[in-house]
Amino acid sequence: MNIFKKSKSKFLYGSMMFLSLLFMSGQLNVQAQVFAPETSLNLPFNETPGEPGDAARMYEALVPRSDLRYTKKSIQVLDTKIAYVDEGEGNAIVFIHGAPESIYVWRNVMPYLEPYGRIVAFDLPGHGDSGKPDIDYTFVDYRRYVAAILEALDLGDNIVLVIHDWASVFGMDWARQNEERVKGIAMMEALVAPFYPILDVEEGKKRLGKAGAIHHYELYHQEYDKAYALAVDQNLFIEQTMQIHTYRELSQREMAVYRDPFRLTKDRIPLMMWAREVGLNGNRPVVDKAMKDYNKWMLQTEIPILDIYAYPGEVTEEYDIRWRVERMQNLETAFVGVALHFVQEDQPVAVGRAIADWYRRHFAKNKNQWFTDIKKY
Repeated sequence: MNIFKKSKSKFLYGSMMFLSLLFMSGQLNVQAQVFAPETSLNLPFNETPGEPGDAARMYEALVPRSDLRYTKKSIQVLDTKIAYVDEGEGNAIVFIHGAPESIYVWRNVMPYLEPYGRIVAFDLPGHGDSGKPDIDYTFVDYRRYVAAILEALDLGDNIVLVIHDWASVFGMDWARQNEERVKGIAMMEALVAPFYPILDVEEGKKRLGKAGAIHHYELYHQEYDKAYALAVDQNLFIEQTMQIHTYRELSQREMAVYRDPFRLTKDRIPLMMWAREVGLNGNRPVVDKAMKDYNKWMLQTEIPILDIYAYPGEVTEEYDIRWRVERMQNLETAFVGVALHFVQEDQPVAVGRAIADWYRRHFAKNKNQWFTDIKKY
């Protein structure tokens, strides 16, 4: 009798395990219809009400869309063609990318601002689908082109700038000189005080995130031939730096977009020049002066500034945020979660929502208009 009971228990236990395996593998068709929101990923979640954690896991599982849902146009600026996006009406919300990016890096952020104004973004010269003029690709060159682009696009006044990485340098420089046209700035991983300009490399290396940034700069501050071998011959900026400084793994489709403008070695000079233009111990006086000027301006201006940061971050760490909060007027901060340098790739939902809510509160005509839902992403 005891043997029979044990055998029966083993049979029932084994049957239950077998059915569970079938259920989890999807071979047992007792699951409700799959719910698939409008994203690039179909998610295996029940349509019927479940535990609260189901919704959280669904949201967490969303991956950034790899397609750019905007149509690029082109305009002649100075001596080259500039590719740009310009959609919607109202005051301009201008997204400017850094290195080695293009409009594409903003693809999952811009939709959150669509209800509030005119969405504008452009590929810098030598990047994305813009032309590749015969220039040195220094800060002075970019400053000249960015000013000309912003003028050519007829943006009017009441402009909000959304800037990342090197875009913070010529973006802040332009805003300082055109304060009457700028009504707000949202920045992330920005090259601003207290760390920039980098006047003491050894002191900077004592901070984890800054040590990584300085190592990157130093690679390209080597003799020209060595820097050329890394950036141009090996395409290191695209093939290694882009992924190292993004927390999540970029898909091959995403990487293909970032590779496309630089498939020819002759087109990779801008990649080398970005890092070489960052001053170390005062060896780039023109760039350092621009940084000092806009740092001073940022401490005085009453223009609302949103400072987006992540953990651990790289260019911007919590120490930098605290320093700015203690000194800058009209500064707000937004923490967007775990990310490295390319926060738009790591946390596009959080970045988009942070900027949209900040914009809604400060600038929207209808402050009761909410900006999005999960299907936007």
